[in-house]
Amino acid sequence: MRIFFEKTRKKKSSTPLLILKVLLIVFMIAMLVMAIVNDIDIIYVKLVFILLGINFLVEGIESYFQKEGQITVGKEIGLGILFFLIAFFLQ
Repeated sequence: MRIFFEKTRKKKSSTPLLILKVLLIVFMIAMLVMAIVNDIDIIYVKLVFILLGINFLVEGIESYFQKEGQITVGKEIGLGILFFLIAFFLQ
């Protein structure tokens, strides 16, 4: 069972970062609703990907400050950059 369930030692998020993450999630949900209401308008979908990229970059920075491994920080920042690129290349 240890293979599938890895223990994490992640510290609690600080209050400003927690508030920022919650606001980003609320904005993402609002943009998805706006996209559905406006017949899947691509502008709103781009904004969702940009917000996802910001969210992953914030998590990567937080992981860096909590002294987590370089692989974890690299994955989170890499995903953030990937979501920015997806938003950039959407037409």
